[in-house]
Amino acid sequence: MPARVRVAHLWWMVLLLLAAAVGRALHLRLPLDNDEIWTVWQTFGTPEQIIQWTSPTETPLYFLILGGWRELAGFHPVILRWLTLLLALPAAPCLYRAARRLYSDHAGMLAALAYSAPAVSVFISLYARGYVLAYIGLPLVLWLAARYFDRPSRRRGLLLGAALAVVYAATVTAVPALALLALWAVVAYRTRVLRGWLPAAVALALALPDVLTTKLGPVAGYATVTRSTTLPPLPYAAFAFFGFLTGAALVWHILVALAALALAVTWRARSGSWTAGFWLGWALLVPLLLYALEPRLGFYAFQRYGWWYVFGVAMLAGVGLAQLPRAGRWLAGAALAAAMLTPGDLSRFAYIVTPLGENLRWLADHLHADDALLLDSNITCSFPEEWDYYTRLYFPGGLQVVDAPDSVRRLWYVASLDDASRAVERELARTRAAGRFVGPPGCFFRLYEAPPDPQGIPFANGMRFHGAQVMAGDRPLTNPAGLAFREGQMVRLRLWWSADRPLPLDYSVVLFAQRGRAQTQSDSAPQVVYPPNAPSETSRWEPGQIIIEEREIRLPAPAARGGLRIRLGVYWYGDLQRLPAPGVDSDNLLTILNAAIIAW
Repeated sequence: MPARVRVAHLWWMVLLLLAAAVGRALHLRLPLDNDEIWTVWQTFGTPEQIIQWTSPTETPLYFLILGGWRELAGFHPVILRWLTLLLALPAAPCLYRAARRLYSDHAGMLAALAYSAPAVSVFISLYARGYVLAYIGLPLVLWLAARYFDRPSRRRGLLLGAALAVVYAATVTAVPALALLALWAVVAYRTRVLRGWLPAAVALALALPDVLTTKLGPVAGYATVTRSTTLPPLPYAAFAFFGFLTGAALVWHILVALAALALAVTWRARSGSWTAGFWLGWALLVPLLLYALEPRLGFYAFQRYGWWYVFGVAMLAGVGLAQLPRAGRWLAGAALAAAMLTPGDLSRFAYIVTPLGENLRWLADHLHADDALLLDSNITCSFPEEWDYYTRLYFPGGLQVVDAPDSVRRLWYVASLDDASRAVERELARTRAAGRFVGPPGCFFRLYEAPPDPQGIPFANGMRFHGAQVMAGDRPLTNPAGLAFREGQMVRLRLWWSADRPLPLDYSVVLFAQRGRAQTQSDSAPQVVYPPNAPSETSRWEPGQIIIEEREIRLPAPAARGGLRIRLGVYWYGDLQRLPAPGVDSDNLLTILNAAIIAW
């Protein structure tokens, strides 16, 4: 190949890798599913413990890689997906080298692009599971197999055997793909395939201990179960399987049909046509074979397990579309690039995604130091490993979880929103203020806040004052050294009330802000904000119900630096007489806040 062409292909491959990385990076915030969380949760230990904790249906290879990455970079979901993205990038160059060696430069470039473009490939390139090692491994096996069978050597045989073992160790779902690649070797090399004893022996030596000690029983048990999955009829099921994995179904149907047509037209003129036909058989027959074996294998019930199917489709696309004229190759490449950058909804490939991660990430911005959680037993986000993972991530100091709300002022109730949890919510809302919330039904977080002073101070008319808070937006202001304000500042206060008995009249509330001789006031009926649509007329208040009002008062100005006192009184407008209560002064005013004005 001329040097100029090699350099051009190098730059095209660099561009492909950059486009693949950028396209995948757009989906880095895809929520983790339960399998991914379980995977990273298994790495919270030493290498020895990670190996010990590995499931019998898994091998520890990816867990150890992920554990090392977690120690170096952390375990935020985006960080986990970056590891997978970086691991997946070599898949395209490997497939380029394989298809180029077997067919042509154009076939190599188009196959590499076609392997990067399917929606399931984009997902696997982000999925924090061992699938990514098999995703890299399949094109690597094809490339190393072509090198080995063309010019056998011990070194090449050892490398091919190791690559086969890595694909097996990555995920047992890739075993059918390895079987198909073995069949390809028979088609492509015929009797020369007998030289494959060396890589086969190496792969068997590396994989056999795991097969015998861990996977043989579970896999055999899985395969011997007869499933009663109800499948749609053929050929609709095969088209649906193809469309599910590729994503942009219409584009892919057109491209694959065009590749198959190009192969048919050039069949007699091409050397190696049997191997090209093999990829056509892969694309057409694998869905039919999996359909027939569905009762045993379950690839239609769990379609993402058939992710490896797109490897053969990519080879067909590369080999077939390379037969098109130059303009056709450019159009096909552009269509593949567009499919890669717009893969659609990747969440369809995930397994059990709960809203817990988003809820707890949101909660981290709204949780106060002494807040606690009360969990409904029927919530759908109840996987213990997910709670452990997200608690480690967003709350390194831990979360306080209680069995009863009595001793906690600010309680987050995690509800299922079924009849039982709604009854608990109604009871909580009588003595607490229902506040902000997040999450869908089944995993619904809501704040229930008790008054600052649960006991309260009773006024003579039956109103009970439960404390005041200075608000900044929707959060109470706190300062261990005392609150500080500026002269003339507008201050918003939240006042907590209840009624011990039905109130006979409609009472008013007055606030005085005083610094020295300077004084301002706010005087009106209660400005109720909770419960929603609750009346401001106190004669309509329900006894025992928490009532919250919010009002603003402007501080005195000019005012010298020094202490600020805010006092509260209750009166009926008919006689303007302030009502007595424990702790009031000679003016029947209750001091509710001592702070400071800071001025020159």
